[in-house]
Amino acid sequence: MRVLVIGGTGLISTAIVQRLLASGHEPILFNRGTTTSRLQGDVEMLHGDRQDFEGFAAAVAPLRIDAVVDMLTYDRPTAQHAVSLFRGRVSQYLFCSTVCVYGGPLSKIPALENEPRTPVSAYGQKKLEAEDVFFEAFSRDRFPVTLFRPSHCYGPGQPLLDIWGYDASLVTRLREGRPILVAGDGHGLWQPGHVDDMAKGFVGALGRTTVLGQAYNIVGDEIMTWRRFHERMAEAIGVTANIVTMTTEQIAAGTPQGKAEWLKENFQYHAAYSSQALQRDVPEFRNLMKWEDGVRDVVRWMDENNLHEPANAKPWVDALAAKARGFVESLGTDTRPSLE
Repeated sequence: MRVLVIGGTGLISTAIVQRLLASGHEPILFNRGTTTSRLQGDVEMLHGDRQDFEGFAAAVAPLRIDAVVDMLTYDRPTAQHAVSLFRGRVSQYLFCSTVCVYGGPLSKIPALENEPRTPVSAYGQKKLEAEDVFFEAFSRDRFPVTLFRPSHCYGPGQPLLDIWGYDASLVTRLREGRPILVAGDGHGLWQPGHVDDMAKGFVGALGRTTVLGQAYNIVGDEIMTWRRFHERMAEAIGVTANIVTMTTEQIAAGTPQGKAEWLKENFQYHAAYSSQALQRDVPEFRNLMKWEDGVRDVVRWMDENNLHEPANAKPWVDALAAKARGFVESLGTDTRPSLE
């Protein structure tokens, strides 16, 4: 199939394009051309701004395409433009949404695709509005859309994740034995998914009519606590994680303005989702990567490209960890009631 990929050089979309090539499809990329491509092999690329609706329409008008993979649509107007532009022109339209449309806390663990959509972030709200446009278009005139809702995606192209987001200092902190802050008691649930596995779901959906009009959670196989997330990450690179726990409110209070937004919007809630529907309808979405193997994949890429930041890149982390430990030590044995 000739597949227009709107995006194509980002974290997930690079893996999708590589899998399209490996599967014998012919991808054509549209993006701004400002992100350095990590693609291997020659791929046709068109450059422009997706928010320039007239320019985008003119750029794609001459193309003969069978399907679209949309990694960039973020809001209602862009989704409406996509429907008007590609209605009757393609046999499939794969839209990348996000589990952020669910918000938190979840009503069920792991969450299914019918989980109430109550986003807590602007990003989740905008993606929900785009979803509604596509759902309405399918219901009205069978616009051939399939929605994918990824959670934490990782792989070469981004550093590993902690409560601050994709953190280039995290591996350095682990290697040096510096404290790693975890919200709550460290038992919140998290679910990483390697980008190569995400590509299995997107590309595997092509040519399958059963996926039309459906929304799918596209997530990794392994659900783990934040504590085990970091412990296994450390074990994968041959060290031991030095984990310190604090409440979300304490961490946010001791963090510079704007640096704890991912924690407050996402990481304080359980993030665990079922991908059974996708595995049922897209059999290629199986045999997913183990967390330790994925960690080594990312760290190898970071080592090769010298992308690590120093451990003190976020100095407030050590200050907060010291306060947490100081509080525990201040309790002491003398403050505890006697059992005699």
